[in-house]
Amino acid sequence: MKLDRFINRPVLSTVISILIVILGAIGLATLPITQYPDIAPPTVSVRATYTGASASTVLNSVIAPLEEQINGVENMMYMTSNASNTGAGDISIYFKQGTDPDMAAVNVQNRVSMAQGLLPAEVTKVGVTTQKRQTSMLVVFSLYDESDTYTEAFIENYAKINLIPQVQRVPGVGDASVMGQDYSMRIWLRPDVMAQYKLVPGDVSAALAEQNVEAAPGQFGERSNQTFQYTIRYKGRLQQPEEFENIVIKSLPDGEVLRLNDIAEIQLDRLGYNFTNRVNGHKAVTCIVYQMAGTNATQTISDIQALLDEASQSLPAGLKINVSMNANDFLFASIHEVLKTLIEAFILVFIVVYIFLQDLRSTLIPTIAIPVALIGTFFILSLVGFSLNLLTLCALVLAIAIVVDDAIVVVEGVHAKLDQGYTSARLASIDAMNELGGAIVSITLVMMAVFVPVSFMGGTAGTFYRQFGMTMAIAIGLSALNALTLSPALCAVLLKPHKQEGSEDIPPLKERMKTAYKTAHTTMINRYTEAIGKMLHPGITLTFTLVAILGMIFGLFNINPIITAIFILLSILALIGMSTNKFKNRFNDTYESILKRYKKRVLFFIQKKWLSMGLVVASIVLLMFFMNTTPTGMVPNEDTGTLMGAVTLPPGTSQDHSEEILARVDSLIASDPAVASRTLISGFSFIGGQGPSYGSFIIKLKDWDDRSMIQNSDVVVGSLYMRAQKIIKEAQVLFFAPPMIPGYSASTDIEVNMQDKTGGDLNKFFDVVNDYTAALEARPEINSAKTTFNPNFPQYMIDIDAAACKKAGISPSDILTTMQGYYGGLYASNFNRFGKMYRVMIQAEPEATKNLESLNSIKIRNGNEMAPISQFVSIKKVYGPDVISRFNLYTSIKVMVAPASGYTSGQALQAIAEVAKENLPAGYGYELGGMAREEASTSGSSTGIIFILCFVFVYLLLSAQYESYILPLSVLLSVPFGLLGSFLFVNGFAALGSIPALKMILGTMSNDIYMQIALIMLMGLLAKNAILIVEFALDRRKQGMSISWAAVLGAAARLRPILMTSLAMIVGLIPLMLAMGVGAHGNRTLGASAIGGMLIGMIFQIFIVPVLFVVFQWLQEKFKPIEWENVDDTEVEPEIEQYTRK
Repeated sequence: MKLDRFINRPVLSTVISILIVILGAIGLATLPITQYPDIAPPTVSVRATYTGASASTVLNSVIAPLEEQINGVENMMYMTSNASNTGAGDISIYFKQGTDPDMAAVNVQNRVSMAQGLLPAEVTKVGVTTQKRQTSMLVVFSLYDESDTYTEAFIENYAKINLIPQVQRVPGVGDASVMGQDYSMRIWLRPDVMAQYKLVPGDVSAALAEQNVEAAPGQFGERSNQTFQYTIRYKGRLQQPEEFENIVIKSLPDGEVLRLNDIAEIQLDRLGYNFTNRVNGHKAVTCIVYQMAGTNATQTISDIQALLDEASQSLPAGLKINVSMNANDFLFASIHEVLKTLIEAFILVFIVVYIFLQDLRSTLIPTIAIPVALIGTFFILSLVGFSLNLLTLCALVLAIAIVVDDAIVVVEGVHAKLDQGYTSARLASIDAMNELGGAIVSITLVMMAVFVPVSFMGGTAGTFYRQFGMTMAIAIGLSALNALTLSPALCAVLLKPHKQEGSEDIPPLKERMKTAYKTAHTTMINRYTEAIGKMLHPGITLTFTLVAILGMIFGLFNINPIITAIFILLSILALIGMSTNKFKNRFNDTYESILKRYKKRVLFFIQKKWLSMGLVVASIVLLMFFMNTTPTGMVPNEDTGTLMGAVTLPPGTSQDHSEEILARVDSLIASDPAVASRTLISGFSFIGGQGPSYGSFIIKLKDWDDRSMIQNSDVVVGSLYMRAQKIIKEAQVLFFAPPMIPGYSASTDIEVNMQDKTGGDLNKFFDVVNDYTAALEARPEINSAKTTFNPNFPQYMIDIDAAACKKAGISPSDILTTMQGYYGGLYASNFNRFGKMYRVMIQAEPEATKNLESLNSIKIRNGNEMAPISQFVSIKKVYGPDVISRFNLYTSIKVMVAPASGYTSGQALQAIAEVAKENLPAGYGYELGGMAREEASTSGSSTGIIFILCFVFVYLLLSAQYESYILPLSVLLSVPFGLLGSFLFVNGFAALGSIPALKMILGTMSNDIYMQIALIMLMGLLAKNAILIVEFALDRRKQGMSISWAAVLGAAARLRPILMTSLAMIVGLIPLMLAMGVGAHGNRTLGASAIGGMLIGMIFQIFIVPVLFVVFQWLQEKFKPIEWENVDDTEVEPEIEQYTRK
């Protein structure tokens, strides 16, 4: 490959690299910053309210007709629904990834409109809402009353009127959901007074409909011979409670009128009383802000934070804003850790390259390749629509050690030419690139090819692979471009030949003086460094280097000024020691000794081919074994700085008693030293359920730097759970971390949706589920299997005597409407205030409906008489659920399964399947939801197919490169060694993590997305090492050497660059493998699998690849004899001499 143009025109080469860096900087400035790419499937939510209805009523009259129409909408994956005793019903429809969320919402809305005629009038009056659900939760903030002087209604509506509209206008905000209630004009009826005046709730509703209306009376003077024209106005809807009090209900016989305040109490209050908020014990309202797809999350959160900071300056006295969750906290902390690792990797790679090359000029050439390739990557990422997220940043950390490979190969190749006696660095660069150009291109194509198949993989795993793989492929491609242009040009300019070019004439006096000055300066520096070198033995230098590296990795430089000064001094001494001739000579002597022994070992393996082939077979067998036995997972859980809590109280618990229990849980959480703030939401559960028997917590932990290692989120969760078990006996209290990938569920636990396909009794279904969860919890892989479903909520069943109704001249619907007006509440009208429209609600005063006996005071109009409702109804106490759920049209019960400590989600999923097969009766099944569904689908055959495709792509490329279908096997059969090493390291770390003392610190490792990404990357890297040996050996074979001698020379000639590039990657990734703090679990898995695969793969490859070359080149020549090239090439002689020194 002729690359003379770039070597002869170094300015052209530098301009290309400068342009790449400038374009990359522009791309970096425009890239959106997110925690993860848009991974969760598009979701559309349908909500409806049937005020006063029970869960079964909502299910049968609202959910069922809607689901029947929605089912099968285009690109739908699955559908879930919930109906509760609060009258609320919601349906969530999940779509395939890549579906346009706007079109999905439109399609669902069209299906909903088809079902509108089947819904009760009370439901359509309130409205059925359809909206695309934003999956990424950006910020959770609360407005709370620190002085305890305001009512909850005031706090909630102050937020809704003054804060939320501004938040919704922030660019990038998709939705702002308020965990509070709107204002409402509450009309509290007095049933006894109503009965005296022979009134029922319907009469009040009719009066409101007549007198609380907007109207358009018209105009005076239109089209008349008048000077002025006047618009006629009607006062419109009422606004103040006093105005509602004066509504005329009835004209009395004595000529007086009966007004609303005579039969009811009117007040401006909350629309509902289902749940309340507390922040650090104070009354509050909580708001959850969701991201709009495709926007810059970081900028959106920053804008929201700025808005909240500005708004806090003008809040009423005593009101404060508390941010209980901010996605930027974890994102920025993670980015900070990744950038820190990036810098550490850069420094470590520089040190390794410098030790091998022993020349600052030579070290600068591959070092320059790093920023060119990494920064240039940002431009292409921006073009293809990717974001700057944790996946792409981790890819860049790995890329640091990879992008230097090509440049190292170039520098090492030029040095080899100079060692052969070249007197011109330019000519050495030209000849070296003529030999190495093809190898660099083939290496690059192979490295990029392994990421091509993953780009076609769908689902969440496909998005992970695509973002990571494309970033790596782009960086590798730019690295190759740099190696073909800038690196050889810099070699020609910067590297020094052994002899000066040109004539032997005596230079002029000016040049001689300049040379004398340089010589004197160099001599002085050498004497100084040698003086230091006499004190610094190479072993001491190496020790100082290792101590400095470990200090940098573990952050020991920042402990205190004295320790910092000591480590800086050690680092300086290490650098001085490495620059001495003593250290360099010792390193070179050691390398020469290793090289001699290495060539003997290679000859030994070539002679014992059966041993090498046996090792290959054993590596493949062991790899298959570990692939099948290593625990699997999807995404490791991280310490995000936020925890969630869910409290479930006994069925039928009153709201007052619930708040007492929740207050005790709140105090328990507050006593933990790692907790910064806590937000309590009463009447709502993140894992399912609404009503007085439920409560939730959002717990914000202190900053990562303010917490010790034993105060990570896993430890805090375990501590809170154990203390709650001992102290809170009246309720089930669970604590969990939010999911790493938002949009699937509120918990990191496995979501199992048990299904009753028989349509049978709920109590029997509940018993089946209890038996199943009991069997699950008996498994060692399962820590807990819990459900919030309970069919034992106390309820009353009403039976209407239709015959008695007919005799009295009333209908059952009259009785039900009257009861709804008193007990359930009627949405009767609207009113305008504060620039918004609110509802007018009719309901009996709380004292009149507090127990069963109150039914005797409720009367219905029978002609001109009032009769007690109790004459027409019979009531019996029953038990039933407060929430009924369905999954894909089947009645379901959600079970949240937490894997036991030391076990992965993949092992828990296997246990779930096995227990279901053994224990579930016919007609009962389960379907996974949330992240577990994605994991189960990903861990199947699709991942294996992707790996096979990667091998096929590499094989085809190498076949084209070598013009052979046999020789590429010498490269591919060496790859399993590295993949096996990756599994060995991951299983080793997992074993360490199972030790009780290290369990909470190290966690677990599994064959998750991070490891699979590392495996795909290793295929290309390991193939690269083998290509370097095979390419050189094949070239020398074509020049007439024997196959065995060509293999030995190829291995010996490429040992140094292979060791240099492999060790550069291994050492550069040590910070990733030993990561602590934010994002540590994923970083450790990625680092351990990459280092293990590279280390073990390199060790075996340098011995096995020459043997494989001998075997498959011999086979190749049996089918197609070799065509000799340059048999008398004298260039071979110095290389033979160089690489066969005894």
